Amino acid sequence: MENFNQYYEFILNRGSTSGGHSLEKIKNLLEYFDNPQDKIKVIHIAGTNGKGSTANMIANTLSRENRVGLFTSPYMTKINEAISISGVDISDSDFAEIIDRLKKPLEELDKKGLHNSYFEVLTAIMYIYFYEKKVDVAVVEVGLGGSLDSTNIIKSPLACVITTISKDHIQILGDSLEEIAQNKAGIIKDKSEVFLYPKEGTVKEVFIKKIENTSSRLHTFDKEEINIIKTGPDYNEFSFRSYKNIKTRLVGIHQIYNAVTALITLDFLKDEFSICERDIYEGLLTTRNPGRLELINKNPRVLVDGSHNREAIDALIDSISSYKYRKLIVGFSILKDKDYDYVIDSLAKIADEIIVTKIKDNPRAFDTDELYSLVKDKAKKAIEIVDLVKAYEYSKELAHEDDLVLWCGSLYLVGDILKNEKAPR
Repeated sequence: MENFNQYYEFILNRGSTSGGHSLEKIKNLLEYFDNPQDKIKVIHIAGTNGKGSTANMIANTLSRENRVGLFTSPYMTKINEAISISGVDISDSDFAEIIDRLKKPLEELDKKGLHNSYFEVLTAIMYIYFYEKKVDVAVVEVGLGGSLDSTNIIKSPLACVITTISKDHIQILGDSLEEIAQNKAGIIKDKSEVFLYPKEGTVKEVFIKKIENTSSRLHTFDKEEINIIKTGPDYNEFSFRSYKNIKTRLVGIHQIYNAVTALITLDFLKDEFSICERDIYEGLLTTRNPGRLELINKNPRVLVDGSHNREAIDALIDSISSYKYRKLIVGFSILKDKDYDYVIDSLAKIADEIIVTKIKDNPRAFDTDELYSLVKDKAKKAIEIVDLVKAYEYSKELAHEDDLVLWCGSLYLVGDILKNEKAPR
């Protein structure tokens, strides 16, 4: 392999998990490297929505005084973004060098019928890299679910953080909230410190039972404890317990709850990692999470957001209500295995025009004609433009100065857009 693209193709060609999810394959792979995942401190984060934002807030804050690894998925524009240390992505050379060392073990395991998928290999790269670069702590976002996600190979996490629970990936995680919660609760190990976004009813009972059965300790909060001072397109401001007038540039009321989930985790860990309250205030304020209600163009205003399920699209629409605009133009595509009917219905209620396009290079993507046929009968006005670049440029041409353009429906879609728009202008 001569250039980075070939290394990228190598890992991509490992494909998705087949034959059911299991920790056996990643376990065997990491044993070749003497289990680096058990030699570092890990803050493990699971949940349906909000885990990326929460992970970024925790990592950004701890990085003010520590060397902090961050693992998130999916990446937006380049695979290196999935693995970073204190805000610096893994280099092409480090990424390639670890793959070179992984190749022989992967070949040996393939012959034994223990084929590691794309995400399992990426997880292995992450744990090896963080250990060898001597991070003080790694903030690791679960890829899918919890129990059998490849990141869950760790034996004793420093903290288990669990964000919202809603229906997504039901073909893998189960078709009830209780089944999904059980899967997410799988990251909780014996005597864990568990930081829980508020839950209700039977979903809460799943976590309480798991915490009790593992002799773990629960840290959570009531939404009524939060004094929301401001939500808006520029920043959020709130007070919580002894923390007054906290600001975050991750906007939307849901980001306040994510921030508090991060805050209770950071408050508990602050002495261990020598951070002070000022670090927490500044860390939460300066956190970014690309592709989540992110302004990528100023004239006209263009927002991108990766919301693709009920809970996320509800939060997006609630957030959009704080923006002032004459006309809302929505660019849209979504994968077939998402709750597309609900998403389309929701967007059709607020959009003056919807531009339907195609997510590139994804076997789960709709053909544009098929998706357009679902949208056109519900939207006030709809147009089909297959080519994403042309569709995106058309959305900007259509918008006047006081209009708002929103591109949403998939993080894969947003990632392709971000490759063309590097900074607001």
